[in-house]
Amino acid sequence: MVQKKQPKRITAWSYSRYADYKQCPLKAKLKHIDKIQEPPNAAMARGGELGKKIEAYIKGQLTKLPPEFKPVAAKAKLLREKFKKKLLPVVVEDSWAMTREWARTVWNDWDNCWLRVKVDAAYHEDEETLDLTDWKSGKFRQEMNDDYVEQLELYALSALVLMPHLKKVRVCLEYFDQGLTYPPKDKPMEFTQADVPKLKKLWEKRVKPMMADTKFAPRPNDKCCWCFYGQSGKAKGGPGLCKF
Repeated sequence: MVQKKQPKRITAWSYSRYADYKQCPLKAKLKHIDKIQEPPNAAMARGGELGKKIEAYIKGQLTKLPPEFKPVAAKAKLLREKFKKKLLPVVVEDSWAMTREWARTVWNDWDNCWLRVKVDAAYHEDEETLDLTDWKSGKFRQEMNDDYVEQLELYALSALVLMPHLKKVRVCLEYFDQGLTYPPKDKPMEFTQADVPKLKKLWEKRVKPMMADTKFAPRPNDKCCWCFYGQSGKAKGGPGLCKF
C-alpha cells in the first residue's frame, strides 16, 4: 500500500512568520514552506543597511553617530556607552532560539528549534532589569497598534524565559526616521516573571492554528493589492499563485 504523503506544515516560527500567517496563510506557505522569496525592495534594503550602521556605532566600530540616527541619538549613545564599559551584558544584533518547551536551543537546531527571535539591542539597567529596543525605519502606523503590542510581548517573554534572573523587562520600538518611541517614554511597557505563564499560554494559543494548518487557504485583505504572490505582484516578477 502506498502511503499518502504528509502535507507540509510550519514547524518553527518567528514573529515575522506569525505575522505573515495572520495576514494570509497562503502567503506564509509560499514564502516559508515553498521558499518563494520576494526580491528585496528599496525600503527593505535601506532597513538592513541602517541596521548594520547602528550596530557598528554601538560597538564602537564607527566613531560618529550616522546622521540617520540623530532622532534617536540619546538611546544610541546610551547603548554605545554601556557596551564600551561592559559592566553588565549588552545585547546587539543577537539571535535567540527556543524549543517547544521554551528551553534554550541554537538557531540551526532543525529538529528541536520551535521559536526564533532576532533582537536589535538590549541593556541591563541593573542586574534584574532589562531594557530591550527594536529599531524601526519608516512611519509608525496607529492602525497596527495591536501588532506592535504582540511583537513587544514576544520580545519580553523571550527575555524573561531565557534570562530567569531578570525580574523586569522593559520593551519599546524606536522609529529613527521620526524620532518616535513606542510606547511613549512616560508610559513604558513592562513585564515581569509573574507574566510568563500567561504569556506562554497566550502565544501557544496564537500560533496553534498556524502550526496545525495543512491547507493554507488565502485570506483576502486590504494588502492583497501589494502582495508579491498575488495577481498584482506579476508586474514585479511575482509567481501569481494567488487569485486575489
